[in-house]
Amino acid sequence: MTDLDARYGRARAASPRRLRRWWIAGIVALTLVVAALWWIGADPASPQVQAQDTGHTVVDASTVEVRFEVTAEPGTEVVCAVEALDLSFGIVGWREVVLEASDRRTTGHAVTLRTAAPAASGAVSQCWIP
Repeated sequence: MTDLDARYGRARAASPRRLRRWWIAGIVALTLVVAALWWIGADPASPQVQAQDTGHTVVDASTVEVRFEVTAEPGTEVVCAVEALDLSFGIVGWREVVLEASDRRTTGHAVTLRTAAPAASGAVSQCWIP
């Protein structure tokens, strides 16, 4: 290293062996992080619940009926949040519904909601296991 290199902060170039070590360490760390996130998100021990809207009917200016299907392990009680939406997608009605355990994997449901303003549609927002 010359005096000018020391004065102006120019460093020696990293050796190819040193760069290779950093690349390998980075790839190993990234692989471990991805594997951990996959393991947390795809935990087979946690029961899964899926909900699918099948339709809605606006009964009158203050009532909407929401129809949906829920898929869960047989014998599992499920709670679903059902909402009514206006034309601007604002929530004008909302209700939590407890669905009793069933011996079937997929069950159909219909929920009638009272609304604070005229609704344009209704949907199941989400479902979970209490």
